[in-house]
Amino acid sequence: MSLRHALLALLEAGSMTGYELAKQFENSTDYVWHAQHSQIYPELRRLEGLGLVSATDLPRGAKQLATKRAYSLTRAGAAELRRWVGDIEDPPAIRDSAYVKASYLEYGSARQAREQFRAHRTHYERLRDRYERHVEHLQQRSTSPLRRRLAAAPPAAHDAIVAYEVHAYRGLIERMKAEITWADQGLQLVQQLAGGNQEGLGDDAPYLVPAPERHAHGS
Repeated sequence: MSLRHALLALLEAGSMTGYELAKQFENSTDYVWHAQHSQIYPELRRLEGLGLVSATDLPRGAKQLATKRAYSLTRAGAAELRRWVGDIEDPPAIRDSAYVKASYLEYGSARQAREQFRAHRTHYERLRDRYERHVEHLQQRSTSPLRRRLAAAPPAAHDAIVAYEVHAYRGLIERMKAEITWADQGLQLVQQLAGGNQEGLGDDAPYLVPAPERHAHGS
């Protein structure tokens, strides 16, 4: 449902074609809710079918032989946007493959565990840096989607628009920092296990072979 309501929120700032909307989405909401362009266009058609947006055909190209569709928020769409913001939702259930894998790293080696934690840390360091740059741009009010929102909103609402969006991304930055800390702690754990290894296992030897293979080798 977040894709639907994100599109409604973007259209609140003014009418846009599907292409323009996809580009605005890419430069704003995509930071917190990734969606392919192929998902956006069908959702726009569903929104039109529900009466939450209206569409107008516009000429396209220099010769105006083709048309494009410009979408606008309807009164029903504005009401749905307000309803959604006020609705209290349960957080989504946790589904994270990195944490599932971390629960069973004993089937790999110390080297493999290090590689997993290092890759995890690198990924979230990149995201942290990306979000921090985005927060700077939001504070400067320099992003295209934010400028569009501010231009369509009364001046009395500008500070709230910027502050809430900055707060959202700062929350994501804190999440990224927590993931980086967890990866560092994982690397420390690998080091501790290597130091306490009484069997003399090498860096590439698994801690534990899965049961069928273990029995096959007579362990």
